[in-house]
Amino acid sequence: MSYKHNNLMAMRQNYWDDEHSSTVQTEKQFLQNLLVEEGVFKEASLEDTKYFFFTLPSIIIVKAYALGFHHSEVRRMLVKHIHTHKPALMKRAALKIQFKI
Repeated sequence: MSYKHNNLMAMRQNYWDDEHSSTVQTEKQFLQNLLVEEGVFKEASLEDTKYFFFTLPSIIIVKAYALGFHHSEVRRMLVKHIHTHKPALMKRAALKIQFKI
Protein backbone atom coordinates (compact mmCIF):
# COMPACT_ATOMS: atom_id res chain seq x y z
CA MET A 1 0.00 0.00 0.00
CA SER A 2 1.30 3.40 -0.88
CA TYR A 3 1.69 6.35 1.46
CA LYS A 4 -1.03 8.22 -0.46
CA HIS A 5 -3.39 5.24 -0.18
CA ASN A 6 -2.84 5.02 3.59
CA ASN A 7 -3.56 8.73 4.11
CA LEU A 8 -6.71 8.70 1.99
CA MET A 9 -7.97 5.54 3.68
CA ALA A 10 -7.34 7.18 7.05
CA MET A 11 -9.33 10.23 5.89
CA ARG A 12 -12.21 7.97 4.88
CA GLN A 13 -12.13 6.02 8.14
CA ASN A 14 -11.89 9.15 10.33
CA TYR A 15 -14.80 10.73 8.49
CA TRP A 16 -16.95 7.63 8.73
CA ASP A 17 -16.15 7.09 12.43
CA ASP A 18 -17.05 10.69 13.34
CA GLU A 19 -20.20 10.32 15.44
CA HIS A 20 -20.08 13.79 17.00
CA SER A 21 -20.18 16.16 14.04
CA SER A 22 -23.69 17.14 13.01
CA THR A 23 -22.32 18.01 9.56
CA VAL A 24 -20.98 14.50 9.07
CA GLN A 25 -24.25 12.97 10.26
CA THR A 26 -26.21 15.19 7.86
CA GLU A 27 -23.91 14.25 4.99
CA LYS A 28 -24.24 10.53 5.77
CA GLN A 29 -28.02 10.97 5.60
CA PHE A 30 -27.62 12.84 2.31
CA LEU A 31 -25.60 9.94 0.86
CA GLN A 32 -28.16 7.46 2.15
CA ASN A 33 -30.99 9.42 0.50
CA LEU A 34 -29.01 9.73 -2.74
CA LEU A 35 -28.67 5.95 -2.96
CA VAL A 36 -32.46 5.64 -2.74
CA GLU A 37 -33.13 8.54 -5.16
CA GLU A 38 -30.80 7.03 -7.76
CA GLY A 39 -32.38 3.59 -7.39
CA VAL A 40 -29.36 1.75 -6.05
CA PHE A 41 -31.32 0.48 -3.03
CA LYS A 42 -35.05 0.62 -2.22
CA GLU A 43 -34.12 1.47 1.35
CA ALA A 44 -30.48 2.25 2.05
CA SER A 45 -29.22 1.26 5.48
CA LEU A 46 -26.28 2.91 7.19
CA GLU A 47 -24.21 -0.17 6.23
CA ASP A 48 -25.24 0.29 2.57
CA THR A 49 -24.16 3.92 2.82
CA LYS A 50 -20.84 2.96 4.41
CA TYR A 51 -20.22 0.47 1.60
CA PHE A 52 -20.98 3.19 -0.98
CA PHE A 53 -18.81 5.76 0.80
CA PHE A 54 -15.80 3.43 0.75
CA THR A 55 -16.21 2.87 -3.02
CA LEU A 56 -15.94 6.57 -3.84
CA PRO A 57 -12.96 7.72 -5.88
CA SER A 58 -10.49 9.81 -3.94
CA ILE A 59 -11.22 12.90 -6.02
CA ILE A 60 -14.78 12.86 -4.65
CA ILE A 61 -13.56 12.38 -1.07
CA VAL A 62 -11.08 15.25 -1.36
CA LYS A 63 -13.60 17.61 -2.98
CA ALA A 64 -16.25 16.64 -0.43
CA TYR A 65 -13.82 17.44 2.41
CA ALA A 66 -13.25 20.85 0.85
CA LEU A 67 -16.77 21.68 -0.35
CA GLY A 68 -19.11 19.25 1.42
CA PHE A 69 -21.09 16.40 -0.07
CA HIS A 70 -24.07 18.72 -0.67
CA HIS A 71 -22.10 20.95 -3.05
CA SER A 72 -23.46 20.79 -6.62
CA GLU A 73 -20.11 19.75 -8.13
CA VAL A 74 -19.65 16.95 -5.59
CA ARG A 75 -23.26 15.81 -6.04
CA ARG A 76 -22.74 15.67 -9.81
CA MET A 77 -19.63 13.54 -9.31
CA LEU A 78 -21.52 11.25 -6.91
CA VAL A 79 -24.34 10.73 -9.40
CA LYS A 80 -21.84 10.01 -12.18
CA HIS A 81 -20.11 7.44 -9.95
CA ILE A 82 -23.47 5.82 -9.19
CA HIS A 83 -24.49 5.68 -12.86
CA THR A 84 -21.11 4.27 -13.91
CA HIS A 85 -21.15 1.52 -11.28
CA LYS A 86 -24.86 1.04 -10.54
CA PRO A 87 -25.10 -2.73 -11.24
CA ALA A 88 -22.06 -3.42 -9.03
CA LEU A 89 -23.30 -1.06 -6.33
CA MET A 90 -26.71 -2.75 -6.29
CA LYS A 91 -24.95 -6.07 -5.63
CA ARG A 92 -22.57 -4.45 -3.12
CA ALA A 93 -19.71 -5.81 -5.18
CA ALA A 94 -16.13 -4.87 -4.43
CA LEU A 95 -15.01 -1.90 -6.49
CA LYS A 96 -11.42 -0.85 -6.92
CA ILE A 97 -11.02 2.57 -5.32
CA GLN A 98 -9.56 5.12 -7.70
CA PHE A 99 -6.77 7.24 -6.22
CA LYS A 100 -6.22 9.76 -9.01
CA ILE A 101 -6.31 13.33 -7.73
